[in-house]
Amino acid sequence: MSDSILIIGGGIAGINAALNAADYGCHVYLMDDTPSIGGMMARLDKTFPTNDCSICIEAPKMYEVDNHPNIEILTNTELRKVKKTDQGFNVKLVQKARFIDPEKCTGCGACIEACPVSIPDEMDGKIGGTRKLVYLPFPQAIPNIVAIDPDCRYGNMREQGACVGGCVVDCSQCRECPIALCVKACIEEGKDAVRLWQSNKNLKLNVRAIIVAAGLMSYEPEPGMFGYGDCQNVITNLEFERLMNAGGPTNGEIIRPSDQRHVKRIAWVQCVGRGNKEGLLPYCSKVCCMIAAKQMIISKEHDPSVETLIFYNNLKAYGKDFWAFHQKAKSLGVRYINTRPWDVFEDPETRNLKIPYVNPETGQYVEEEVDLVVLSTGLIPSDRNPRLAKSLAIEQDHLGFFKEQDPLLAPLESGVDGVYFCGGSLGPLDISESVAQAAAASMKAVLRMKDGS
Repeated sequence: MSDSILIIGGGIAGINAALNAADYGCHVYLMDDTPSIGGMMARLDKTFPTNDCSICIEAPKMYEVDNHPNIEILTNTELRKVKKTDQGFNVKLVQKARFIDPEKCTGCGACIEACPVSIPDEMDGKIGGTRKLVYLPFPQAIPNIVAIDPDCRYGNMREQGACVGGCVVDCSQCRECPIALCVKACIEEGKDAVRLWQSNKNLKLNVRAIIVAAGLMSYEPEPGMFGYGDCQNVITNLEFERLMNAGGPTNGEIIRPSDQRHVKRIAWVQCVGRGNKEGLLPYCSKVCCMIAAKQMIISKEHDPSVETLIFYNNLKAYGKDFWAFHQKAKSLGVRYINTRPWDVFEDPETRNLKIPYVNPETGQYVEEEVDLVVLSTGLIPSDRNPRLAKSLAIEQDHLGFFKEQDPLLAPLESGVDGVYFCGGSLGPLDISESVAQAAAASMKAVLRMKDGS
């Protein structure tokens, strides 16, 4: 459709941009390279500074997107090529096979139960989370359709016990699989939705504007940094977020990965990975201080007897009610220590963690012993940014984020007419800022179409 908008990224920014543009009568393609829209927000526990349930906020918007007559969702889809035209863009996409018929699958989960192989979950693996080779990304996924891991379909998981991969006939040549347990379970449910012979699909679109809402990624500490990777009870703030989430691998129980024991003392270390050396983040990610405050408050709500302390450098409380949120954490008994610890060491017998540091008030050597250490890591550009920059002929800055044409005179606009930005594509920001940018970027795209330029 020539009067359409393509939105790249189905997180909270992309979702709000799609709804806003669609309400103005534009046809919107909402594209994401994962099996479901929702992005990182769908996997968080609560949002600061109100501590409202994250998925409770986003799920109604996801449902609205799925049922909006002007929005077409394209999941498991990647951008391949973009050609600028006088009126807009010719876009080539590839929609990866999920090996499921979307018209027949109801997300009942019978195929998931039948799958014999569990593997570490991409987000939860380090805290004990697993998923099957047939899986639903999360319970509220949109579309509510399972996907089959390509490694299973192409026989790469045979040694791990997968039932697919041992047949002498390729699935593309067969339509009646007698081997795959997921196929049998689905047929027994009366659905017959599994399609192991499904192939990737090439799509061509003609759109007037493109909005890049590529999102952010969480920085992963280098092995050994504050014990990460060496000590099982040292985790990142994103992993702790999943640990206290009722939809996470522990059903919201805050327990230690090493022995599943309920924690009584937790320490947060801020600005992990930040520095001037190569491979470290040279910037502040803005939201880490408030994320830590939120996690400490929620930990206290789970168990008021839990002791919490935080090692910080410079406190960042830049948004509305953020300072009051920080004060609330302090009022609950959170200890704020303005120093940087030397390192984190593990007691081999108890698996407890020892944190040596210099007391900033007395100058004396102090050593804290805790059950769990949470590393507050920063936010980094999406790993898809270089590919998008090449396909769209747009610029990246020296950090890997996209570059605005002019932050003051042309905010959220790229150097290519008709390509706009929102959300984490421009740098670290919180959810409220992402939503505000999404509204602005979508209006720029809508006005471009209404003006006929």
